[in-house]
Amino acid sequence: MTIKTVKARILRVLRSSLPAPAASASPPPSPTKPDRFVVLAADALSDDASFFDAHETPTKINLPARPIDDDWELVDQQDGDDQDSLASAPAPTPDLDDLLREFPARCPPGGEEAVVLYTTTLRGIRKTFEDCNEVRALLENLAASFQERDVSMDRGLREQLWAATGEKAVTPRLFVRGRDIGGAAQVLALHEDGRLMSLLQLSSHATVANGATKKGKCVACGGLRFVVCGECDGSRKVFDGEHGGVRCGGCNENGLVMCTRCSYPSSSPAN
Repeated sequence: MTIKTVKARILRVLRSSLPAPAASASPPPSPTKPDRFVVLAADALSDDASFFDAHETPTKINLPARPIDDDWELVDQQDGDDQDSLASAPAPTPDLDDLLREFPARCPPGGEEAVVLYTTTLRGIRKTFEDCNEVRALLENLAASFQERDVSMDRGLREQLWAATGEKAVTPRLFVRGRDIGGAAQVLALHEDGRLMSLLQLSSHATVANGATKKGKCVACGGLRFVVCGECDGSRKVFDGEHGGVRCGGCNENGLVMCTRCSYPSSSPAN
């Protein structure tokens, strides 16, 4: 219903409520009101525009720069403004130290300020081998600086892992700043929740030992962390003049020693 239609209906109601004028004679003039005032009042009731202009207060309406095709467009604009205001607000910064407190305090040797990952490169158990590759690839894709300790290369590293966890834990196993994060299932679940990156950032300030970097492999060992023993050339035996061949005391059960350029705390040589 338009405004003009409403005005016309109101005028009809007002006119019907007024008494009908006499047909034979005109009403006597009022001694206090001149005739011209009576005429102006009648004109005011007969003119729609002048009547409502005298009683209505003008209201300023802010129209959009372009026409609105749909009423829902105004709602969408309001929702967009609310989302922009929420996006511009700074997100609360979580306490990163509180994230680590959720995990048990179990620190392997040299892992106080580092990320340590125990793995194996043996294919004896396919599931274990694939889990190690998956966690290793995840950390590399996140550009995280971590120490990989291959228990298949050194028996002492397996004993390190068992001593740190207090049980015969299997690989892979991740430690961050002396906290036991867990195995493959726990690490992947943290990554799905978006929390793994925050944990890894806690150790991003730590310096990688002896020049090893997270961007490339060690030039001495090719990233294997082990090199052939220089005393026995990997044979695990050395010869002297009195006793002949004896067990080399500088290498492990595989005739390997820790790389001196990117080494972590070494295990005890196997007997």
